[in-house]
Amino acid sequence: MALAAKELHVTPSAVSQQIKQLEHHLGQRVITQSRSGMVLTPYGRDALPKLSQAFDLLAGSFEHPRDPLLVRISVLPSFARFWLNPRLPAFFRQHSTIRLDIDSSPKLIDFTFDDLDLAIRYGKGQYETPLCDSLMKESHQAVCTARQYPAWAPLIESGDFARLPLIGDRGMLGGDDQDVTWREWLHAKAPESTLPDYRLTYTDSGLSVDAALAHQGVLLGRMVLLDVFLKEQKLVALDPLTLRSELGYFLLGPSLAGLSEGAQKFRQWLLQEAASYQTQHHTQSPSFSDR
Repeated sequence: MALAAKELHVTPSAVSQQIKQLEHHLGQRVITQSRSGMVLTPYGRDALPKLSQAFDLLAGSFEHPRDPLLVRISVLPSFARFWLNPRLPAFFRQHSTIRLDIDSSPKLIDFTFDDLDLAIRYGKGQYETPLCDSLMKESHQAVCTARQYPAWAPLIESGDFARLPLIGDRGMLGGDDQDVTWREWLHAKAPESTLPDYRLTYTDSGLSVDAALAHQGVLLGRMVLLDVFLKEQKLVALDPLTLRSELGYFLLGPSLAGLSEGAQKFRQWLLQEAASYQTQHHTQSPSFSDR
């Protein structure tokens, strides 16, 4: 209510009164109260996409004209660096007139207030945006450099995990969107195993990849992010065990109808690239939720 009131420049009580009048007119509840706060009813959820498109079209009628070929995108730094950037030359070969403005800050986004066309996020897909395209699910595998493989692979094979120099990605260790961690991977490999101390931990996934590339230890890598390094054999799988995550990458937007020409073309290209990646890397690996 407070956010709606701020956007409309009225009081929260005025918003509440308007909703009551709307529900009386419709003869249907659109919002209900839950333990976690106010949520849309099924009727409200069904109406939301069409209403969002209509409001976007109305808002666009009064905005200053924007360059339809400039696409503003919010992308997580690690995804932009390791997956998106290596593929952008192919995009520009197809769309030489389109320009991209990439914001790599991991801040929460609100398309109502942020000057963005699209965003790419990593999670379960429970985003309250009208446009939410599933791109790819993530999977995890133990990796290291080829130089270190002869020394560390036997430790995995013998179950001598205590001597493994583990690299930890703290972004995978907790929160609402729980990702696969070393604890789950080691348990799947050897149920009686215990988690050794980490040699290194990072809050930034990109830095954990850098550490692995610098021969600093064994990384439980996100396969989507490591795709280029595995193809170039800068990193190799230390063990064939791969666990699929419940999390994945999603393309978010205000609405399909509100996208500019450039944003629509970028979305179409990204969906094609993601589908191609999924086809090439389709695997029957056990899921994190199966354990």
